[in-house]
Amino acid sequence: MISLVMAAYNRAHTLPRALDSVLAQDWQDWEVIVVDDGSRDATQSVVARYADPRIKMVTHEVNRGVTAAKNTGFDHCNGEWIATLDSDDALAPGALSTFMRVLSEVDPTLDAISCNCVDSRTGRFSGEGWSGDQYIDVARSLSETRGEFWGMFHRRILGAHRFDERIAGREAALWTRIHAGARWYYLHQGLRIYHTEGDDRITSRKLSNFRGNPRQYRSFVVLTEEATDYLDLLRRHSPGQYGDVMSAAAAQFLASGDWRRTARALAKSVEGYGRAALRRA
Repeated sequence: MISLVMAAYNRAHTLPRALDSVLAQDWQDWEVIVVDDGSRDATQSVVARYADPRIKMVTHEVNRGVTAAKNTGFDHCNGEWIATLDSDDALAPGALSTFMRVLSEVDPTLDAISCNCVDSRTGRFSGEGWSGDQYIDVARSLSETRGEFWGMFHRRILGAHRFDERIAGREAALWTRIHAGARWYYLHQGLRIYHTEGDDRITSRKLSNFRGNPRQYRSFVVLTEEATDYLDLLRRHSPGQYGDVMSAAAAQFLASGDWRRTARALAKSVEGYGRAALRRA
């Protein structure tokens, strides 16, 4: 079974598109865990209209954030394979069966399978850096790609790992951790429809938009001082991205009046940008 985790906060207007795309799949051994993260709209009633017992809803009484909602979804998954699907996106026809064919025709020992996404506005792939089906790893993912990709992973590599809910908007810290050392394959097909309309879509919120915010300040403290395995991988394999993260952290620390952390983050951002420039030279 494939478990699809769908975090939803005030998504009554987009959930039907996402859920209908799952119902239309030719691979039918799936479940959807919709986590209503304290919505104030008709999200719950929209989900309730679907009579399919494979569509299940878990409710947060208050809004706790997308990573908390996904963690709750992971805790309720019954499938051998797990994927997250934003409640404002959709699966391409045949997406799930295509993944399962990779297991039967390419490598049944895989821990994770990734693919590209199709941008709904342009019809083009949203992820850049790879062409052709291939085995991949975390180092190559960080150093060679940019943009939006998608995939599923076996529950054995998730284990007890969960998003650190103290770190806002940095889901890659978990994805990097669980895929490190995984047997991982990339399929050069667009199996998720990535909808980008509207300013409030789930994946459009950037850490750099939050300045002088106590919650974001604490988030960056945790990110820079506790997520050291993730930051070390960024520093080694994607120094430009490392520089971006540390620059955003410095801006938040500066806006919060934390001069010591500002200076430290600025120094690390300069190091990251310098390493990136040397790679391009």
